[in-house]
Amino acid sequence: MFVVLIGLVLVLLGSMAAKDNPMGIATKQTLNFTQPTVVAGTLLPAGDYNVTHEMQGQTHIMIFKQKGGTAEAKAKCTLTPLASKATVSEQRFTENAKNQRVLVQMTFYGDKAIHVLEP
Repeated sequence: MFVVLIGLVLVLLGSMAAKDNPMGIATKQTLNFTQPTVVAGTLLPAGDYNVTHEMQGQTHIMIFKQKGGTAEAKAKCTLTPLASKATVSEQRFTENAKNQRVLVQMTFYGDKAIHVLEP
């Protein structure tokens, strides 16, 4: 009986998590920039970053905070569903008029959506 009760609790918790995260994305990720990178108009120095997600109404915001530093940027994001979970993590960049690397898209291993950043 105890095992059945624990099983029901785990199923309930899993369904609650799926409801809070219908796009199948992790709420926290880490990312490494090997060179300075522009995120939503903010130039971030090379280094390691914690990336978290925040919903502001229907708007999805990604927050980049430098580990061991003070650099931070917030970017509006559109989620594009994937057919299945991502098998690799990758980032896509463009270059702006100042020849700076600009982050435009990210995919994280295990997520079920691509993160497309608004400029």
